[in-house]
Amino acid sequence: MRRKVREILLQIAVICSLDCIAAAVLDWYNPYMNFTGHSFFLQITLYLTVGVLFFLS
Repeated sequence: MRRKVREILLQIAVICSLDCIAAAVLDWYNPYMNFTGHSFFLQITLYLTVGVLFFLS
């Protein structure tokens, strides 16, 4: 059970980090759209996921 939760959290962390990278690249090309400002929920989700993974290991 713990291993399955860890695998799911790792996938969530990878997805959130890739999405944050994509938002940063899009913001670099078009700063007026403020993509990084709109990805606040993804950043919070990434931080919480990594924090939980840190305590599980």
